[in-house]
Amino acid sequence: MDLLLLAIGLLLGLVVGFAVAAMRGAAQRQQLAAELAGASARAEAADEARATAEHHLEGVLARERAQLEARRSKEVGEQQVLTALAPVNKQLELMRRAVASIEEQRLQQHGELSEQLRNQHEADERLRATTDSLASALQSNQARGVWGEAQLRNIVEASGMLERVDFDTQVSVSGEQGAGRPDMLVHLPGDKHLVIDAKAPMAKYLAASQLSELGDEEETSRRRTLLGEHAKTLRAHVTALAARGYPGAVSGSPELVIAFVPSESALSAAVAADPSLLEDAIHRGVAVTSPVSLWATLRAIAYAWQQDVLEDRAHEIFELSTQLHARLGTLATHIDKLGRSLAGATTSYNAFLGSLETRVLPTARKLDALNIGSPISTPRPVEDQLRGLTAPELTEPTLSGPAESAPSGR
Repeated sequence: MDLLLLAIGLLLGLVVGFAVAAMRGAAQRQQLAAELAGASARAEAADEARATAEHHLEGVLARERAQLEARRSKEVGEQQVLTALAPVNKQLELMRRAVASIEEQRLQQHGELSEQLRNQHEADERLRATTDSLASALQSNQARGVWGEAQLRNIVEASGMLERVDFDTQVSVSGEQGAGRPDMLVHLPGDKHLVIDAKAPMAKYLAASQLSELGDEEETSRRRTLLGEHAKTLRAHVTALAARGYPGAVSGSPELVIAFVPSESALSAAVAADPSLLEDAIHRGVAVTSPVSLWATLRAIAYAWQQDVLEDRAHEIFELSTQLHARLGTLATHIDKLGRSLAGATTSYNAFLGSLETRVLPTARKLDALNIGSPISTPRPVEDQLRGLTAPELTEPTLSGPAESAPSGR
């Protein structure tokens, strides 16, 4: 019984074990089937992913190839552009060097210009100091007179005139108004003379020049007042110069005296302040002139002197040509006489030769045949005819008249 129970128990245990094992196997098979399905699904997903990856890789490779081809094409194009732009690049390099050289020269010139501006500024300062000194010196009447005379001498010499030939300075003259001493006496053709005075007043003008035209109202008013006084003093000087009577005191002088103002601006300022100044001066026989107008006047006088000298030389040449013409007539007469004398001498020589040949030589030949002396050569006759005068200057009968009056020793 126990054995039976044991056997039954064992059998039940085996059955239970088999049942449990079967259950475990079914579960494992289900698990394996599930895992296999999952593995198949993963394999399919992996295949799809691989296909997708391969497709994506092919796209990437295609894009890379396209980009590589594009880069190659671009590089080839860039290389072609660089090759085409090589001359331009060379020109740009040359231009860059030229620009650099120009910039260097500009900097050098800028330095030189700065140096020149500095020197100019220093020169301006020296000129201003000199001008101030000159203005201070010209405040003296004596200094202004010396300066005016120097200006007058420079202008006269610039016009081509010579001192003591074309003009004289500081010549004393005397007339109805008394003795006078003009600054210059210019000689004119025909023993005429022109008086020039260089003592023009300029004190008021120099004082006005110290004031600016762009100053305040008081300064400009003071400047106008001084310029008006300058015109009045110049007018008074013209009146005094006209009263000296220089034209009557100088022989051969035109009814004119030149009042020389050694500054263009001084005369312009006086005329601007007194417009009738020049006209009134002319009515008084005084010509107020500036350096330019005086130079033009003296240049015209120098030209007149040149024409006068040329005219004198033309008369001298005419007289000499007349004398030469007369003496050529005398020479033609002498030549004609000489020709006739030579013609007579030729005739006499030929006659002598004929007598020698026909009378003397035959007898001499007979002596020669007797071997008494050496043979005598026969002279040749003169066969050339003298050439007569053919030039009309030497054959015209008009030459014979002046020839008789011409000096025989010339």
